[in-house]
Amino acid sequence: MNSRLLEPDVLFVLLPPEPQLRPELVQLRQAASQGKDQHLILDLSCIEIITSPSIGSLLLLQRQLTQRDCRLVLCNPRLATKCIFRVAGLDVFFQLASDENHALTLLRQPGQSLVNGAPTKR
Repeated sequence: MNSRLLEPDVLFVLLPPEPQLRPELVQLRQAASQGKDQHLILDLSCIEIITSPSIGSLLLLQRQLTQRDCRLVLCNPRLATKCIFRVAGLDVFFQLASDENHALTLLRQPGQSLVNGAPTKR
């Protein structure tokens, strides 16, 4: 896993392209369930097109982090990935940031989290 701590409670992960993406997301979910509470910034810059199984894994990870009062921000999405999220109506479930600094800014702001799949204000 290509990751580094940006802040004591913020982990930055550069995700690999498909088909390595889904196993990486499964590993992140396992780590989130066993590790300390950390916000996640996932860099999508290596992902040309995201598949539905990987999107499902992202949704599960989002729910898992929300239950632990942690947040997930996706950064550096390519145009195709942004379009897939928008067309599928998933852009309301994920916070998207243009880059790492923007993602950190979103984490520092009181923002939206998801409770039972519905956006709520924090």
